[in-house]
Amino acid sequence: MVIENLEMFLLKAKSKSHVMEILPYYSLRCCLVAQGERSFFSLSKNNVQVEHGATVADVVIEGSADDIMELLNGTKMRDVKGLAFKGSFRHFLLMDSLFTLVNRSERKEVS
Repeated sequence: MVIENLEMFLLKAKSKSHVMEILPYYSLRCCLVAQGERSFFSLSKNNVQVEHGATVADVVIEGSADDIMELLNGTKMRDVKGLAFKGSFRHFLLMDSLFTLVNRSERKEVS
């Protein structure tokens, strides 16, 4: 369930040049854990992809399937109370920005 939404999320990320610009030059391996299911993916300026067969990650985000889905749909990490994050603060900020920017609407609201 999570892997399908992760793949759609990564496709959206690839299509947005402003998102790709914030990614590091090195490959950052990430893991989403929901109810024992591990989904690995890697991020770099040149590539964003699901990693099949990976076992080690720089960043681990763990929560219920609903919490992970909220995250993939653009909710800020600090607003999803059931998440556990393992990684550096810099990586936390990067991931939070990534989840938010990928799902932010391109439309600008006029007041």
